[in-house]
This record gives sequence, structure tokens and C-alpha cells, in this order.
Amino acid sequence: MPPVETALSQATGSAPVGRHKELLVLEESLRLARTSARIVSLAGEPWVGKSRLLAELIAAAHDGGWTVAAGRAGRLGGPVPFEVFVDALDDQLARIGPDLAERLGPGEADRLAGVFPALAAGRQEPSGPAPADPDAYWLIRAMRALIGRAAEANGLLLVLDDVHRADPLSLQLLDHLVRHPPQAPVLIALAYRDSPTARHLSSLRTLRAHGATPSWRHLDVAPLPERDAAALLPPGLDPIRRQLLLRDAAGVPGLLHALRDAGRLPVNPDAASVDFRALSPVAWRTACAAALLGDPFTPGTVAEVAELPLERVLGGLDDLQSEGLIRPDGHLRRFRFRHPAVAGLVLRATDAGWRYGAQGRALRATAQGSTQGTAQGSTQVTAAPARKPMPLSAMTDAMDAEDLTADLPDGPGAVELASLSRREVQVAVLVSAGFTNQQIAGRMQLSPKTVETYLSRIFKKLGVVSRTQVAHLVGRGGRHL
Repeated sequence: MPPVETALSQATGSAPVGRHKELLVLEESLRLARTSARIVSLAGEPWVGKSRLLAELIAAAHDGGWTVAAGRAGRLGGPVPFEVFVDALDDQLARIGPDLAERLGPGEADRLAGVFPALAAGRQEPSGPAPADPDAYWLIRAMRALIGRAAEANGLLLVLDDVHRADPLSLQLLDHLVRHPPQAPVLIALAYRDSPTARHLSSLRTLRAHGATPSWRHLDVAPLPERDAAALLPPGLDPIRRQLLLRDAAGVPGLLHALRDAGRLPVNPDAASVDFRALSPVAWRTACAAALLGDPFTPGTVAEVAELPLERVLGGLDDLQSEGLIRPDGHLRRFRFRHPAVAGLVLRATDAGWRYGAQGRALRATAQGSTQGTAQGSTQVTAAPARKPMPLSAMTDAMDAEDLTADLPDGPGAVELASLSRREVQVAVLVSAGFTNQQIAGRMQLSPKTVETYLSRIFKKLGVVSRTQVAHLVGRGGRHL
């Protein structure tokens, strides 16, 4: 077999940068699955490159003559039973046609017709009554038989993406396949986010059913080292902008592409590497409110800004944590985004009208800061820190005030700060609050290049070489609340 870079790059043009080890494991798993069922799984944070690796595996399998079925779990807690398997296999079943139903036998075909639209099309009512419980063991076994039959001709690569969102029946089927692998050339490739909802998948990897468990290889897909991440950026990029992009993306390729293309018009549809469409409306509203407030944020203040009952916001926070977007901030009542850059991308995607109203609510919620009631006003949640980052709305209001430096902290940096122009103070305050150049450019209606120029002047006037030193002089958030 050719080297992995050649074998997997022929269909896609080039192999992913910095993923040599992962590609070798995928290629080896595909080769070994010709003789016995195998499982390979990939876990990592959002947009780190799991789906790209699966695409390389799919391309190699097509070149090798495998039957390929690929599916993705939809919204978290979706109501469709076996959703990720149906998404992967239904088109294949439609192409196979009635021959597959004949090989399955009328009993199993009738049972599976209630799951797969392709098997239900054109069929008469089943001859016998089906059990009322769709979670019955016979249905799980019928799904296993279906996968084995689909693999008979050429071998089957079954790719299941975003399995951290999988419905309970899909997880039960995976459990069954681990304990009772199909007696056919099958490679099951799973990808999921390293979030609390993936704990069941992690426990499956530890199963050993008396030697019947198929060989399972697991890969933790980590962020790229800076050298590899830098190779993803176009040549000729301004050195300061390059360094800021690498810092804000933290080695996550999807974030790097999204930040690189943020604010560019016209929007390049191929650059949509960060996608929030799987979030429920409540989770999305919760994320928008949290992004306005800034890290760290509390459920109570998020509920006020989002104009949602506290119990719904708590559910939204659970969904965001399940998607790997936020995490607890070492305190039961505080949370923060996994990457500050994600908050900036959320803000860019919010509706302008809603954001306008929410900015005022964020300012009031942060200024009051002492309590936040539920929708009924009966439960009080204490705000967390006495000193916390200024929300974006308050920062915007502060930039419109004449006395912009009046509340900046006193101390050794006071003289240096006084040397900055009004615009430079605005940029320095936003930098100290943790906002990226793209966010600052959007709020101040400047180009990212102009923001970089201001930042260079700030570094020179303050005698510093990093954004962290700017934040130290200005004070976190620029002001005391």
C-alpha cells in the first residue's frame, strides 16, 4: 500500500497538516478490517479536525473499492431513533434495492422498515404484528444483521460523526456491535467531541467481551503545534496578525480558518469551518448572552440578558457544555468559553437587533451584579466575583464617553497610559478585556489592519511586547465595576 500521504491525498488534493500519525492509524485500520470487524474512534475538542480526518478515510476507502456509508448525528437529543445509523445507511439501502430485503428475510425486513425509509418504500404492511417496544433486543439484532449484509459485497466503511449527540438507541446499538461484532469486513469509524455526553463512548472502549470485542483503536486528536498551525495561514500575512491568529486559535484548525476569514466580504462559503447550527434555539440564545457578558459568566446574569427563565438557561448551559463550547470556571455558579475566540465568533453571528437590546441588559446586569432572580423572582443567585471583565456592551458605552481614562487604575502604569491617544486607549482597553483584533475592528468600525497598527503604537509607547503586558497596565477589563 502506498504511503499514507499519497494514498489518502489522491482524492482530496492534500493530507491534513500535522496529522501523519492519525492518518497512519486510519489506513492501518482500513486494511485490517478486510479480515475482521474493526472500530476506530477519534475524540477531541470542537473544530480540531476530526471530520477532516474522516473525509480522508472515506476517500481512501472509495479508492480501495469499499462500500462507504457516512452519517452525522443531528441536534443534541434528537427524536429520531437510530438517527446517526439511518443517516449513514439509508441511501445505501436505497441503492441496493429489494435484493437486500430478500437476503435479510421478511421478518427482519419488516422490522427494519419501521426504521429506514428506504426499506419502507413500496412495502406492504408486515404480515405479523411488531412488538410495541421499539427498543427491543430483536431490533438491535436486526440492525447488526443489516450492517453485516451491507458489507458482504465489497466490505463496509461505516462512518459516524458527532456521535456525542447520538440518541440512546444508537448508543445501545454501538454497545451491541462492540460485544457482538458483525462477521463481515466492517470498519466502524466514530468521531465525537470530548464532552460530558461522550462518557458512554469512553466506557465502551474498555469492554472486553471474552475476545469477541472487535479491535478498537482510539485517537485523541489534539490541537496542532504552532509550527503546523502556521502552515495553514497564507504567505505574506502581516507578522503581528499572524501571531495574533495563532494565539487566539490555540492550534484548533477550524478556529484558525474562521478567525482568518472573519469580517471578509464577500463571505467565502468554503470557509465556514465553525458551525453553530446544531445548537437548539435556547442553547444559541444562551451562548449569545454569555458572549455579550464575557468570561466568566453566571447563569443568573445570562438569564437576564437572554430574557429566558433560569431553568431554561441552565438547560442551555448543559447543551453548550455537551457541545464542548463552555466549561465550569472552577465554581459551580460560573462558566467560561473553552476558547475566548469562540465568544467573538458567536457575537459576529448574532442578529443585530437582538444584540442592540441585549447590550443594554448586559450593562444593567453587570452593573447591578448582586443578585439575579428566576423568571418567578423567587430564587436568588449570588453574582460571582467582585471584579470581573467588562461586558462588550459596557466597553462600547465607555468608548463613547469623553472622560475615557478617568477610571483606569492608578499605579506605575498611569504615566504610560496617559501618553496614549483616545483611539489607542480604546484599543488598549478592549485588548485588556481579551477581545481579538477582529472583534475590536468590528466594534470600532475599523479594518483589522488599522487595529494592528494601533496595537503596534501602543506596544511602542508603553514599552511592552505582548497583549498580556497591556492588560496588566490597563487592568483586567479596563475598569473596576
